[in-house]
Amino acid sequence: MTDKKAKHPHGGHRKRLKYRYLQSKEESFSDHELLELLLFYSIPRANTNEIAHSLIERFGSISNMVEAEVDELKLVHGIGNNSAILLKLMLSLAKRYADEDRIAPKQLDCISKVVDLATQHTMGAVKELVFGVFMDDNFNIIDTNLIASGTVNEAKPMLRTIMELCVLKRATTMIVFHNHPEGVCEPSQADLNFTKMLERELSIIGVSLIEHVIVDGRGDYVAILKYIRDKNISIFSAAQEDAYYSK
Repeated sequence: MTDKKAKHPHGGHRKRLKYRYLQSKEESFSDHELLELLLFYSIPRANTNEIAHSLIERFGSISNMVEAEVDELKLVHGIGNNSAILLKLMLSLAKRYADEDRIAPKQLDCISKVVDLATQHTMGAVKELVFGVFMDDNFNIIDTNLIASGTVNEAKPMLRTIMELCVLKRATTMIVFHNHPEGVCEPSQADLNFTKMLERELSIIGVSLIEHVIVDGRGDYVAILKYIRDKNISIFSAAQEDAYYSK
């Protein structure tokens, strides 16, 4: 019997991969190579290359993987509790980084700012989230509030909550945004009906609905009022609309 520790079966490969990462940019790594390297720190001895491939094959992408629940991640052979938590921490840290890197706008005077804010608030969400942004006449943000989460089918409770918050915050304009976690921005009939209803109800209390935006978390969006604009209830003049959506 020897006192020497058994040689790590993948030690040389791990050392080379770490060295390569330090010497080159992460863009030169494939998704599975980055995962393989990350898993070194939760799986001390197994072949993490195979596990990384299995993760990508099961979830299809890095974004789908980090958005998966811990129990789903653990269904992949080789992924235990520590590895699942490590993978979830990737999303948590990415969200913190985004919060620090992107200063929240104080004024939503163009659609690009709305989309940025919506993407920031719904990043990594695995369920539908509905937010209301309450503003003054010049689109200066008073507050941003979560209105509903989960499967959002009931329009009336959301309408009541939004109107109460408008009065409480003394808002005169507002924007609603929500995400489609499945990655398809196309508005449903329920989205269209809710938007029309909300615009009508808000007008009764003197509040203008500026836009209702759907984001998918991957850069795509749909501005529903632009999508279904009825000229008789248009919030903007033609010139104002052109200026808003061109920025």
